[in-house]
Amino acid sequence: MSLTSEQVLQMAPDAASASAGKKLASPRQWTDLGQSELAIWGKCQGSAVYQVKIERSSLGYQCSCPSRKFPCKHVLGLLLITADAPASLSQATNPDWVVDWLDKRQAKAEKAEQKKTAPPKPVDEKAQQKRADQRNKKVEDGLARFDLWMKDLVRVGLARLNRGDTQIWEDQAKRLVDAQASGLAGRLRMLSNLQLTTQEWPRLLLEELGRIKLLIHAYQRIETLDEPIQEDLRQMIGWTVTQEELESSGEKITDSWAVIGQTIDDDDRVRVQRSWLVGRMTGKTVLVVNFAVGTQPFADGLLPGSEQSAVIAIYPGSLGQRARLMVRDDSIGAIIDRVPGSQTVEAFLDRAVDSMAKFPWGAVTGGVLKDVTLTLHDQRWYVCDRDGKGLELTAGNYWKLLAITGGHACDLSGEWDGVNFRPLGVFSQGGFFLP
Repeated sequence: MSLTSEQVLQMAPDAASASAGKKLASPRQWTDLGQSELAIWGKCQGSAVYQVKIERSSLGYQCSCPSRKFPCKHVLGLLLITADAPASLSQATNPDWVVDWLDKRQAKAEKAEQKKTAPPKPVDEKAQQKRADQRNKKVEDGLARFDLWMKDLVRVGLARLNRGDTQIWEDQAKRLVDAQASGLAGRLRMLSNLQLTTQEWPRLLLEELGRIKLLIHAYQRIETLDEPIQEDLRQMIGWTVTQEELESSGEKITDSWAVIGQTIDDDDRVRVQRSWLVGRMTGKTVLVVNFAVGTQPFADGLLPGSEQSAVIAIYPGSLGQRARLMVRDDSIGAIIDRVPGSQTVEAFLDRAVDSMAKFPWGAVTGGVLKDVTLTLHDQRWYVCDRDGKGLELTAGNYWKLLAITGGHACDLSGEWDGVNFRPLGVFSQGGFFLP
């Protein structure tokens, strides 16, 4: 496992945990530090002696401390030692307390696998269809009420909205949740921050309401659309694809997957982690989305700048972009070689246009721009390719990226929302760095 301290600190649930983890990043504060092909472990003296263990292949971890933050400061401290002082971790046989933990994880994984391969239970198709019809009716009624509310909102005028008042959006989101349209509710909650974050909020709000209107109109005639589009609509409204459905019908791709960027959004209820991965052999770009309540850990330990051989499953839909990790083959390493990407800005935009044509409800295109340079012009940042064509970056301070690259050509990873490119990582001088 090859990690950087920057990657480790990205895992911290908050700034306080990151700071506390740094204070425990000295081997002098630990005993019984060790590592094997399967795990890393150590004991840290606090108000008691805490046992910390980390699985190499998945970055799964456990600490015997009572902290409710995940990962806790002890796990962060051990990972920082692994990143900055790997020589202090002696090669050894897994101690009994680590073996017991690994065995339990293996037993849990085997039990889950047995459950997946067990013969399916008999399904009451009539009852199943009845539940589906009832949900469809609730969703249709809820969307009709919401559509009427949007018409009233536009008729009265967006300028009449009280800037900073998020309750109007929260009330509608709750009604959509009651109508079992939780996916659309989450999208609506994101709109509540537009008025606070940009002066262009009326235009952006109207555009997003237009996309939602298009989504509702498409859902009302869903039976006339192609199956991939139907899957997109259902998932956007709030239907979920179960693990069993994904394993049985999802396309499986085996590759060495590089995590080229990651974003985490927090709405005080659920944290959403969006990780962009690129397959080194297939060149395919996928998006892995994880959810966590409060400070609970995300299901998949994905770190920007890391790479690992794994099997992924592609969710049904028109883009074939969203994916889920299924099987990890070996320990996590760092990206040390350039990964596949677009050779020009025009080639990248061709991909984006194709995605937006298939998925007009706000498709975001992720990937790597090869051999590009960063430039600042009229107080705005741009990324330009060797042909002189460029993209404007999202608002931000990118002096750090400029310093990392030294003004030379680099490979820049990120995502394009149809207006701006958001940098999420840079490969320069033989290493991967976060912006």
